[in-house]
Amino acid sequence: MAIVRNTDAPAARGELVQPARRVFGSEEEGPELFGGVGGARLHRNGSLWIAESQTQEIRVFDPGSGEHLFTVGGRGDGPGEFRRSGFLGFDGEGNAYVYDETHRRLSVFSESGEFQRSHLMPSSLGIMPGPLAVTRTGNILGQIPQLMERKPANGSTVRDTVRIWTMPLDGSAPALMWETLGALWYFRDDEQVVVPYTGGLPAPYAGGSIWGLRADRVYVTDAAGEASYSVYGPGGLERRVEIDRAPSQVDGFSAAAFVERLRGRVTGDQLRIYEGHLSDMPIPEARRRPWDAVLPTDEGGVWLLRAGGAEAAMAGVPEVDLVWDAFDAEGVFVGPVRLPANVWPAQVRGRTVLTTVHDEMGRVAVSIHDIRWVR
Repeated sequence: MAIVRNTDAPAARGELVQPARRVFGSEEEGPELFGGVGGARLHRNGSLWIAESQTQEIRVFDPGSGEHLFTVGGRGDGPGEFRRSGFLGFDGEGNAYVYDETHRRLSVFSESGEFQRSHLMPSSLGIMPGPLAVTRTGNILGQIPQLMERKPANGSTVRDTVRIWTMPLDGSAPALMWETLGALWYFRDDEQVVVPYTGGLPAPYAGGSIWGLRADRVYVTDAAGEASYSVYGPGGLERRVEIDRAPSQVDGFSAAAFVERLRGRVTGDQLRIYEGHLSDMPIPEARRRPWDAVLPTDEGGVWLLRAGGAEAAMAGVPEVDLVWDAFDAEGVFVGPVRLPANVWPAQVRGRTVLTTVHDEMGRVAVSIHDIRWVR
């Protein structure tokens, strides 16, 4: 295992070159009209694949001319059709993989859009496998939920475990790639809620590690709040990357402010549990994690969203920028990249950044930018 240590003194800072090289989603009708973008990826042949979550289609464009090339999928039950799909990406041969949760079926398309085959997920993966990405060799990376045999008693807590598995499609046994402790759950009246600072709650009450997948690697941040991340491959832990940045403490914990922040984001039953039973929960000492999102790059580096910016974005404050820390494939800190709060990076390939953009009307577009590094 390699250990890479960085100072918090970047060699450069990054910014998106404006205007965008190309924007998709500016039309009022036709294939560029998106009701919802469920994923976007640049193919190795240069084409742009955009998953349309409302129509269950994947629309493919020429990013140079903007021409719509073809569409695959669509809502339905037949071969190559979906009810509730997730676009997983491409294997090493350029084939596109789409998983349909309703049918528990993985569909494979060629780079020119022809439907090739489908796979029912093997029973060895449990009743609700969670495919998340495809490797170069056509294996699937994802999660295999573990169901509880019975609900815990009122007032009890259970710590779950986050695991990423390599899931072959030939029915052979999955291989565990990475695992860590997950959220701490509090149980009451057949409901469960996350204990603050232990799992996936809005900032600043989130805790634990966060992770991202690319090819056959898992990129995961430190669960204890240290400014570091690790890279796991098929052979286990490959690299730990550190940056000399002091952890920041969250100032105080107000039960009233916490409940108010969650209002409208959780169900009424869950909100009532928080209102009545926060004092019963084993809330740990609050430490703000340094990053709130992980985006591995195509070259093996990673972009990490600095904590705090996501909170402003959720509050609808577009003038507040988000800052991403960029590391290269060797774990060297390149520098921060500043993006508008309504712009989210979906893919980084060299100096090309594919983003999704939400405007004040709730419309979504996909844009392609060059990134400029200023020293």
